[in-house]
Amino acid sequence: MTEPMVQLLLKAMFWFGVLVVAYAYLLYPLLIWVLAGMRQERRRSDSGHPSTRYSVVLAVHDEAARISGRLDELLALVATTDSCSEVIVVADGCTDATAALARSHQSPLVRVVELPENEGKARALTRGCELAQGDILVFADARQRWATASLGRLLENFARPEVGAVTGELVIEAPEALAGVGLYWRYEKWLRRNEGRLHSTVGVSGSISAVRRELFRPIPRGVLLDDVYWPLQVVMRGRRVVYEERAVAYDCLPDRRADEFRRKVRTLSGNFQLAAMLPQALLPWRNPIWVQFISHKLLRLAVPWMLLAVFLASALLDGPLYRIAFVAQVIFYGAALIALAGGPRPRWRMATAAAGFVMLNVAAWLAFWVWICGRTEGAWKKVAYDVSLPPD
Repeated sequence: MTEPMVQLLLKAMFWFGVLVVAYAYLLYPLLIWVLAGMRQERRRSDSGHPSTRYSVVLAVHDEAARISGRLDELLALVATTDSCSEVIVVADGCTDATAALARSHQSPLVRVVELPENEGKARALTRGCELAQGDILVFADARQRWATASLGRLLENFARPEVGAVTGELVIEAPEALAGVGLYWRYEKWLRRNEGRLHSTVGVSGSISAVRRELFRPIPRGVLLDDVYWPLQVVMRGRRVVYEERAVAYDCLPDRRADEFRRKVRTLSGNFQLAAMLPQALLPWRNPIWVQFISHKLLRLAVPWMLLAVFLASALLDGPLYRIAFVAQVIFYGAALIALAGGPRPRWRMATAAAGFVMLNVAAWLAFWVWICGRTEGAWKKVAYDVSLPPD
């Protein structure tokens, strides 16, 4: 290959990579924001939540330390509404006293389903939904806490017949070591909020969401992103998945970067798995939010490879523009590495943002190899840590 052809190839790599990264993180969010602002959202009904009966489904594994308090909190929220059918606790192969403590709860609304083996959250949710009697299924997790009135605010959205599912807002407290990831999560919520205003969010927060029972489809065992799998099914059946920012759940990230990194690798490898298990979502004539799905979920998986291409091309190309681009990348990645190493502290917002960006894209790069090697299910194990509910 001649030198001019090599230079042309490197320039194509550079500009294509820049375009993909810019579209995924800047142009697509800007487009969604503009289009969402142009859409006239139908006002919510002021008559409160519908009287349709609902079931709360809680899938848990070894949550003896939390289950009693979590049930107390959920039932206090249930008491502020009407028409609750039950609170179903699916004990997924628990090796502690989770199931026994749930059975001993004084409320007659509590039902316990015990799976003899740990089959995963996807199977536990499916089993709970198969037994549910309510017309609306409300999903919660054991660790997070909900703000007052969040349950009623979720249910209000089902007064609109076009709404098939709704997700609440997950507020995450990030420790100092993960301040950059916390910044990224705020950006992600802003994007989801605007996607929901335009049509539907690409996935929900599994810890605070709800769906019409007739729209829920069984989740195959082993699916990692249950909170993306079933919402896509809802959208492909012609209903919306909306974002309810007034329904709030609280959570926090683990203290150690390694724990959050493993969690992110698992989540991102689930995107590869999802594309393989739900190929109809890749077809624009089947998926009404095809552009959102490709741009938000799948294109970001290509970003690490594009970043590598841009870095390599700018290092090898001649010309002041490419030299400036190379130096800028070296400074950016250097600041990220310094922040990941423990300094400077989060007052350097650019450095912490760079650290979060680099960490997430390294996780996305590694997630591909985890998935292609068939090691997705072993990419993460449960990390135990406590969460306190902030005052309303």
